[in-house]
Amino acid sequence: MRKFIAILLLSSFLFSTTELFQLLKVPVLVSHFIDHNKNSNMDFLHFMSHHYRGHEKDADRETDMKLPFMRHSDLLQVMVITPKNIFVFHSKKVVIRSKDLFSFYKEKFVPSLVLPKIWQPPRLC
Repeated sequence: MRKFIAILLLSSFLFSTTELFQLLKVPVLVSHFIDHNKNSNMDFLHFMSHHYRGHEKDADRETDMKLPFMRHSDLLQVMVITPKNIFVFHSKKVVIRSKDLFSFYKEKFVPSLVLPKIWQPPRLC
């Protein structure tokens, strides 16, 4: 029973989200081939090359467009929206004492004459 349900769910997913549903149009392909075979006595490979390779507009254009893979169909578009994170994790605050900090400089603030000039707005020359 699990195998059947898994196959059912997988096939419903694939038929709804991929072009696999075009295979459901195979009976239309067979009936259209039988009609062509009655009228012009053409074999299946000639029928396929006539309809799928450089197909011209002819009298049975509407039936030709119902064949599988003749027209691209819009697939189901899936949009996933995730809610905001409702779980808030509280952690202990880490306190670092200033005497534990290590600096390569002798002073905490190192003045520079170049940095303030970079962040100035452009001026007219």
